[in-house]
Amino acid sequence: MSSTLRLSRTLASSSRVSLTQRPFHTSRIARDHFLDVDAAGFQKRALDATNSKPVLVDFYARVLTPLLKSVTGPESGFDLVTIDVDQHPEVAGEYKISALPTVVAFKDGKVKNKFVGFRNEADVKKFLGML
Repeated sequence: MSSTLRLSRTLASSSRVSLTQRPFHTSRIARDHFLDVDAAGFQKRALDATNSKPVLVDFYARVLTPLLKSVTGPESGFDLVTIDVDQHPEVAGEYKISALPTVVAFKDGKVKNKFVGFRNEADVKKFLGML
């Protein structure tokens, strides 16, 4: 395991409030846009070729997610899906996630772009604009 990944996991572990699903929002519409999924949920939401709406996948360490949450949602035209790589290493392995956080943008069921490491809001919005 890389030292970056170890450090990210250590930082994430020290800031965890709960090991269960992260509570983002309570409305039904918001819950449909911010999902903490398992491998099956990832398959259904990110890899569905019939879904032309871009889906960002945050292979997270709980560092970047609040920023991603603030720039995605029902009005943004983007969904946000998070995957806990400790709980679902098979998905992270399939997409060669070697450092956290890693954000992968899927559209039409295919990888369109990705970035590794923390980004500020302007950089994330620029990334979204390229999709």
